[in-house]
Amino acid sequence: MELVKILLIIIAFFLGLSFLVHICSKHRYSLKYCSQKRKIEICPNNKSHQTHR
Repeated sequence: MELVKILLIIIAFFLGLSFLVHICSKHRYSLKYCSQKRKIEICPNNKSHQTHR
C-alpha cells in the first residue's frame, strides 16, 4: 500500500510539472530550473523564433 502512495505522488508531480511547462510554452514564457537552490523561475520569452517550418 505504501508503494502505491509513492507511485501516485511521483505521477502527480510529473503531471503537474508537464502542465506547468505546457502553460508556459502556450503563453510564450520561459522556464528556468536551478537544481542546487531548487528554485524555478518563470519569465517572459523575448526571443523571436519561428515555430512553423
